[in-house]
Amino acid sequence: MAEIKKYIISVDAGGSSLRALLFDRQGRIVGREQVKTEIISSSSGAIEHDPEELWQKFLFAVNKLLKNLNVKPVEIASIGISVQRAIFTLWDKKGITCCNFISWSDIRAAETTSLMNKNIKWKFVKLGAALVGRFTGSTILTATGMLDFVTDHALSRLNWLFARRPEVYEKAKNGELMFGTLDTWFVYKLTGGKIHATDTSNAASTSLYNHFDFKWNSIFCNLFKIPIGIFPEVKETKDDYGYTTEDLFDGVKIPIGAVVGDQMASLFGHCCFEKGDVKISQGSGSFVDINMGYKPKLSRRGLFPLVAWRIDGMTTYMLEGHLATAGRLIDWLGQGIGLSDTPKVLNELAAECEDSEGVVFVPTPNGIRFPHFKPNVRGTIFGLSLNTHRRHVARAVLQGIAMRLVDILDGIKKDTGIRVRSIKTDGGVSRSDLLLQCVSDLSNHTVERSREHEVAAVGAAYLAGLSAGIWKSFDEISKLEKVYDLFEPRICSVERDKIRKRWKTALKAALSVE
Repeated sequence: MAEIKKYIISVDAGGSSLRALLFDRQGRIVGREQVKTEIISSSSGAIEHDPEELWQKFLFAVNKLLKNLNVKPVEIASIGISVQRAIFTLWDKKGITCCNFISWSDIRAAETTSLMNKNIKWKFVKLGAALVGRFTGSTILTATGMLDFVTDHALSRLNWLFARRPEVYEKAKNGELMFGTLDTWFVYKLTGGKIHATDTSNAASTSLYNHFDFKWNSIFCNLFKIPIGIFPEVKETKDDYGYTTEDLFDGVKIPIGAVVGDQMASLFGHCCFEKGDVKISQGSGSFVDINMGYKPKLSRRGLFPLVAWRIDGMTTYMLEGHLATAGRLIDWLGQGIGLSDTPKVLNELAAECEDSEGVVFVPTPNGIRFPHFKPNVRGTIFGLSLNTHRRHVARAVLQGIAMRLVDILDGIKKDTGIRVRSIKTDGGVSRSDLLLQCVSDLSNHTVERSREHEVAAVGAAYLAGLSAGIWKSFDEISKLEKVYDLFEPRICSVERDKIRKRWKTALKAALSVE
């Protein structure tokens, strides 16, 4: 008698830890394991990860999860994988890597990136694309005309790597190497080297993939002499990624049913399936992602459409705004100036007063991104008086973070005309009730906070469950049990306008000083 496939394994690999969770057929979490992963900073600006360490941690976490829960591998219906996006490495046909994973936050390619943006051929490509895009309304041409390369882009870091390591470039040109993001590496290792693939959400996040025509970007590859043959097959998000080899899990071959980028997985985990659904993930930074539906749209001020997921031939697009400092800002408030140590402590301190007594904090210690894009702006505080207490500053900090998140939402709405349907949130910083109340008050939307922290893992599990046939539709997934805390707007429009006007005045002043 065949074993009933009772469970789904979901693995979420981030920058500093890897988590393995087990889900049952009702979408409930049965157990979880977490392991820390090392960040390698071998030189100034370097952020790397050891590929073999990540692979061994993957295996360790999954095997420990199964062992502790006394679950047999034969009971697993599918594996879903969510990963930090746009980090990459290269390896040969024996599976031997030629470098560590280079993180999206690695900035060693800054000089290379500047030279790429100054490339004459690239400037002509941009100009031509912008002109044609203006007359045709083509999203891809308009986006190309607006694009400036940054070190976040895997293209920039890959170009830098090839320039720095000519022997690696020669091997790539000769067809001896394979390129892969973290998901590709895990799938390759799990399948014993049989599958070299990624999904559209991860491919689109590299800047190397044309996610309008669904193929690797030959223009970029030709322009910067990147061998296009090194790139993996691009599958749908819910797809057949092969089976694990028998030696990994007690002789059982487990299907790999889904691969997805971390923020996209979180969007899916929150069941943000409709156009206008928003999720805000708040960790060291904050990611604001909005479902844009089946037609790609870009913001005229620099947000580019990404693929949220591609399922059964249908592509859901999203736009993403990023607040670089949220959790890191709160860490600094504790360790740097002794104001508070955690979101909880900051929340308690801020709750001691009804308002900030006119204090405004602009949370931009590392510059500001969308919709202003001023990298040299610094964090600023306004409105201090002899009556100012640290509780007022604490409240101003939370209000400032909330206002920046609302700024991003307002910018997306203004640039695209989209209507926000819902706002859901997760992550450590979202544990602050006062912060979420500020977001609700200032956006005039209900904010729903998930009581489950690992929403990216939830999303990967839902996708793997769809792949395995455990759930048949988005509607069925939406009906699975989930618990959210609700924050409703409490202030009137007059008070909201007053706070927002004060914020805009402070922000304008901060932007004028670089």
